[in-house]
Amino acid sequence: MRSETSLRDAELAILNAPFVDGGWQLAVQAAADATRSNAAHLLGTGGPLLLPLNVFAGDVPGIEPYLGDPRFHGAINWRVGSVTVPMAIQHEAHYADYRRLHDTSDYDDVASDLDIPFGCQSAVLLDSRNMVGLALLRGRRNGPCTTETLQRFAVLRRQLGRAIRVQMALDGEAAETMVGQLGERQCATILLDRQANLCALSATAEPLFGGSGPLRLAGLAVELRNRAENRLFQDALRRLLASDGHRGAIVHQALIGRCETNPAASWRLYAVRLPHRPHGLGFDPHLALTVKAAA
Repeated sequence: MRSETSLRDAELAILNAPFVDGGWQLAVQAAADATRSNAAHLLGTGGPLLLPLNVFAGDVPGIEPYLGDPRFHGAINWRVGSVTVPMAIQHEAHYADYRRLHDTSDYDDVASDLDIPFGCQSAVLLDSRNMVGLALLRGRRNGPCTTETLQRFAVLRRQLGRAIRVQMALDGEAAETMVGQLGERQCATILLDRQANLCALSATAEPLFGGSGPLRLAGLAVELRNRAENRLFQDALRRLLASDGHRGAIVHQALIGRCETNPAASWRLYAVRLPHRPHGLGFDPHLALTVKAAA
């Protein structure tokens, strides 16, 4: 009965996460508790920051330096590397298969030192550029995932998918409201989330993504059509997203729109860091871009 109660409590914590301050931290902790795991990790990858989402809960002494290090969330990490398709679950057997084909020795050492050699995970959102997923981290005391562990995790990851879609809908509605207010000024305005993906744009910004415009979409990521300009633009987005809004950069300005037929810049771009919100998953607007004719 206690086991069933903990699973229901975790489901409720996950479904309520978009509506509660600190709700995602509570949800991740509840997932660890309901599966009797040392810890759980809600991770997002992709975009200029590489690791724009990092919610960890549990008891793994010494893990802090590794949570924000992209190298330990790349090809050497058999948890991340074994991900296949959205909502599929990978566990110890998949980790072993991945290790046989890749050099994971650095991550093996970390997992051994931190006592997190076991567990499972699922990518709830996954495309060619971004991933959001939940992982259970289990130690020698917990042991490998049992059939019950995987069954309980399957329930939780399904509820997690529902809660994330709710969070995205709420944040998207807020973005549309914000850009609607800005659109009253007839500005070409574009809002980006923490992964530098498109949240919303004003009607006057839509032509900028056309054939002769200076912008283009790569998936949902906003890029400049000129490659040299885009490299500087992506660096600027990274600085703005990493800023705390006080001591770091909050504004970026640039002339954009150069091409072979028009070597002079045609547009002036302004990127502004919006006020930081401590809760949520980063799907809300974090940056506002305004584009005006250079003349």
